[in-house]
Amino acid sequence: MSIIRSTLMKRTLRWLAVQTHRIDGRRHYQPSFHRAPSHQNRRLSFYRNSHVLRYAAMEIAPFSLRQLIFFGKVLSRNGSNSEELDHSLIQGANFTRVQLAIRLARQIREFQSLPYIVTSNPYLTETYEIYVEAFEKIRSYPEVRCRIDNQHWCQFLQSLLNQHKVVIPKLAIGVAESAIHLTNSEIEQFMTRMLYSRISRRVLAEHHIALTRQFLDELSTQPATQSVRYLGVIDTELEIGKVIDKCIHLAQTTLNLHPLQSSLSSSQAVQVHLRGERNGKFAYLPDHLEFIVFELLLNAFRATVASAAHRSMDIGSLPIDVQIASSATHITIRISDQAGGISQPWLPNFSDGDDEALPPTVSRREMFSFVNLATANDSLKELISSTDGTMEGKVREQVDHVQQHYHSPSSPLSSPSSSPSTNTKGFEQVQEARLRIGLPLSSIYAQFFGGSLEMYSIPGFSDIVLCIPKLGTTTEPYH
Repeated sequence: MSIIRSTLMKRTLRWLAVQTHRIDGRRHYQPSFHRAPSHQNRRLSFYRNSHVLRYAAMEIAPFSLRQLIFFGKVLSRNGSNSEELDHSLIQGANFTRVQLAIRLARQIREFQSLPYIVTSNPYLTETYEIYVEAFEKIRSYPEVRCRIDNQHWCQFLQSLLNQHKVVIPKLAIGVAESAIHLTNSEIEQFMTRMLYSRISRRVLAEHHIALTRQFLDELSTQPATQSVRYLGVIDTELEIGKVIDKCIHLAQTTLNLHPLQSSLSSSQAVQVHLRGERNGKFAYLPDHLEFIVFELLLNAFRATVASAAHRSMDIGSLPIDVQIASSATHITIRISDQAGGISQPWLPNFSDGDDEALPPTVSRREMFSFVNLATANDSLKELISSTDGTMEGKVREQVDHVQQHYHSPSSPLSSPSSSPSTNTKGFEQVQEARLRIGLPLSSIYAQFFGGSLEMYSIPGFSDIVLCIPKLGTTTEPYH
């Protein structure tokens, strides 16, 4: 076994070294769509950056869930001495250093491919400058050569992760304000590529930070901060039922702040029936699965409360059904509600002039589209004010933001003098903005490692089906 382990570790380190230093034979990166930049002097600095062009032309090394898990196993102390493990960790640090710079350079090129009038939007300009600053810092960061260097690198990465929590809100508002200058397909393409890249960078950075923490814990013989079932940010035995139970509780906690729901007794709370293989386990990122399930449940909860109030019905008579199914290759979660289905006027028009109504029983990909941001400018700004301008894309953060906002003395929605209608309107405005960001982001999370998220609706009923591969062999989407 030690021979096999040594061989596997050497192969992994060889792959990391090749990916870290591969520059020759690269193919050139092309932005998703092109607009000729103006030649006015004030604009030249926006487009001219030789370092960005050089890094954007380098190859991205796409990773899969299985590769992340395997590298975590390589860093296990059993069967290896500390020098070998140090070398592995340092290789991983330099791999992330180069890959983050390449990915940021490509993201900057995506901004540069937009019409200049769009990137002149103050929110998008701030986001662009955040990325350029991060790129320059990472590009110029010295090579990691020892354990102490790696600890400093991890501290540097964590500071960047914290600074970039403002990116999603700024992107959303910037796109909403600039939608008049973009087609629906350009909005969708730009936001999708932005968020794919953002998720990939955060996974790489957070995984390396977590592996470093585990490595140092083992060396100091202290109890690991995470169970041995965790490898970096991956839970190799993620229990589906527990994730769904947690999300049900957090969604109910959030919903209890709803003016229509807060006055009801506990017996009138939304009922959830969980069925199927709730004890199933698989390797996945808990933060990703929790975010997806939480957003889907919260959407179903809100719709159920509103539907029951509109129809003067007992909320308990409209239960939400959650079904879990597991096969050898996939986990499938179906969330079904009886909140009336999706009204046609809510759905965006994707055909740029074609007013033909969509059939009621179709895959509702439109619900997960960023095109919906175009009509949500005011509600997005209300959402941003309720979250201190940050959004990391994690469930606990979302719940905390809602609680802080509605319990804050400075919030008009928490004022005793506020009328119920004012409270309801303000709450709905924020939650509508959450829906317009949360559902598309959930779809991006689901697709990142090869999964899918589909919505089906008929009058009176809606089903959302989440399908996630269990094998972890699908690599991240990249361009």
